[in-house]
Amino acid sequence: MNINININGKDYTAKAGQTILQACRENGVFIPTLCHDERLKPFGSCMLCRVEVEGSRGTMLACGAEVADGMVIRTDTEAVRKSRQVCLELLASQHRGDCKAPCTLTCPAHIDIQGYIAHIANGRFEEALKLIKDRNPLPVVCGRICTRPCESECRRNAVDGSVAIDHLKRYVADLDLEKDVHYLPVKAPATGKKAAIIGAGPAGLSAAWYLAAMGHDVTIFDRHSAPGGMLRYGIPAYRMPRETLDREVEIIKSLGVKIVYNTNFGTDITLDSLKKDGFDSILLAVGSQVGQPLGVPGEDGCKGVLRGVDFLGSVTEGKAPDFNGKKIMVVGGGNTAMDCTRTALRLGASSVTLVYRRTMAEMPADKMEIEEAELEGVEFHTLNNPKSVRTEGNKTIVTLIRMELGEPDSSGRRAPHEVAGSEYDFEVDYVISAIGQTQDLSFVGDGCSVSVNRGRLVADEKTCVTNLEGVFAAGDAVTGPKTAIMAIAAGKAAANSMDKYMRGEKIVPEKEYYNHTKAKHYSELDASEFENVERKEKVKMPMLTIEQRRHNFKEVELGITREQAIAEASRCLSCGCKDVNECKLREFATDYNVMQDSFAGKISKHPIDESHPYIVRDPNKCIMCGRCVRICQEVQGLGILGLIGRGYGVAVQPEFSKPFGEVENCVRCGQCVSACPVGALTEKVKLAQPGPFDETITDTVCTFCGAGCSLQLRTVGEEYIRTTAE
Repeated sequence: MNINININGKDYTAKAGQTILQACRENGVFIPTLCHDERLKPFGSCMLCRVEVEGSRGTMLACGAEVADGMVIRTDTEAVRKSRQVCLELLASQHRGDCKAPCTLTCPAHIDIQGYIAHIANGRFEEALKLIKDRNPLPVVCGRICTRPCESECRRNAVDGSVAIDHLKRYVADLDLEKDVHYLPVKAPATGKKAAIIGAGPAGLSAAWYLAAMGHDVTIFDRHSAPGGMLRYGIPAYRMPRETLDREVEIIKSLGVKIVYNTNFGTDITLDSLKKDGFDSILLAVGSQVGQPLGVPGEDGCKGVLRGVDFLGSVTEGKAPDFNGKKIMVVGGGNTAMDCTRTALRLGASSVTLVYRRTMAEMPADKMEIEEAELEGVEFHTLNNPKSVRTEGNKTIVTLIRMELGEPDSSGRRAPHEVAGSEYDFEVDYVISAIGQTQDLSFVGDGCSVSVNRGRLVADEKTCVTNLEGVFAAGDAVTGPKTAIMAIAAGKAAANSMDKYMRGEKIVPEKEYYNHTKAKHYSELDASEFENVERKEKVKMPMLTIEQRRHNFKEVELGITREQAIAEASRCLSCGCKDVNECKLREFATDYNVMQDSFAGKISKHPIDESHPYIVRDPNKCIMCGRCVRICQEVQGLGILGLIGRGYGVAVQPEFSKPFGEVENCVRCGQCVSACPVGALTEKVKLAQPGPFDETITDTVCTFCGAGCSLQLRTVGEEYIRTTAE
């Protein structure tokens, strides 16, 4: 018999005897649940399917309440959402695992690092490259110059050193670079829309790649005669070979991207001229390519004072000053300073001294860059700072003052203070200021009234939208000088917004998913978690000897071999959950803005059981929904799994708490795995590294016994991964 009900203000019919959950689902109204299964009677363990019913107090469980004629149901009120949020936060409080690996969460572009390393371990190099280029179209570049924040958070550091993530990225990117036919994403149908990008640096090139793949006509305008921005004019060739950079840019151009060189924005072209030429959206990605002065008396008019990025750019353009046999001082402690010191040595300088106002421990430069500079012969004068500069004859005299460290400043580093009366003179031929960069925003004015604050373009952090209709901004011009991977990530965000704008859609940032984590840092984890991990030495990048580097700009790092890449990839601990792409807890936690530590307390820790030939059981991730226990007992009639213990100590265990693989009557049907809404039960896969992977699903039917059960074959590229129940 049908009855009449009202759901969220709309009238529906339902069958007498149905639960509210069944009636809502039958009428296309979604209610979240983690414990419900149509094959089982309502259990209500997750408490998530809460709804409001008019005339009833508070909220009730939709899985356990039957519909009644005239019932008025509300499934998405503030009270309902709040109660669901609380239920999810209670479940999260006892869930122990990592949704995504720390390396991926740390990467500014959020590349699926665990996924592409797994592909490399399995020898699937093109699949690894596809995964990288989904979020970074410049892996050849980043494999050489990235500052590797991912490696600093790698859990392998708690064992024997991080995985060489950057070397692995470079390996698969270089493989593709050497092919006659390079990997390109499948382009969407042409939209007929035109996008203009100002600047062919990492942000502009990244945006161009994604916009072209989306089907738009893309043109980049750049003031230089060659592409790359700071990748070319701010990073020395011994780190980023120009021919290698050009080849990666050619891959981006092969998607249909056009680059117009020697064109200044604000004079040769303007916002108005671009709009008149039919461009539907414009991205300002002009970078930070203006060096900061020393800011000391005597600097103006002193020919022996150079600015870091200007100096590096002059080397690229073949206009470098004659350093042969000269004494050089570089002031600064960042990567640009290291680049200047090592470049000066290659130009034949007799000595290179780096002056920095703090100690080497506080230097912001990459540790490896500091070590390489020291190895190549750079002398470090730390706890010193310039006070003034003057010219005497052909020499440049820098007056330095000694420094001492006090309390930490706003950057978290100990603030340097001058030591009174400690000034002394230091004679050099040239002094290079490498203390930072700023932006050339001379184009801003009547013809381009984009908002500026403190010398930077103002744009929304997540959407790159500016105050001007159809004009976006991304990269260093917005953030100030940052890293290449941060600019690349910003370029992708800008492309997503420009695509929506040109399609007439609402501009919204990329969805941010809930990410559960075992610990904020690997140092917080118990050492016992790693006691069974085999110690393996991290692969070392083959490099030119010191003698081979002298007076030339040959690439220092030579690249690893196939065997080294596979061996290094096998060191990955696969921290992220293999079920992350299908986890219902993560999906609902995202939708309801769940905070992991809202109900913080003691969390039970359990060993992971891998004794079963086909199933991995991780009790730490179990949310006690009971679905696996009930499916095994009530549907399969086996009763292999049960809820053992009381209170917070309860756990799902096989009979007599045996290892799962030692239970004799398990028929290996996999129904427990299919019922699990989180990653507590997962299929074993016959691969060196298990993923997670973004799988392609092919529906099929099992013909083994004639029952014709529906199955799903899951593949990645041409690789079979696993079979699951529908």
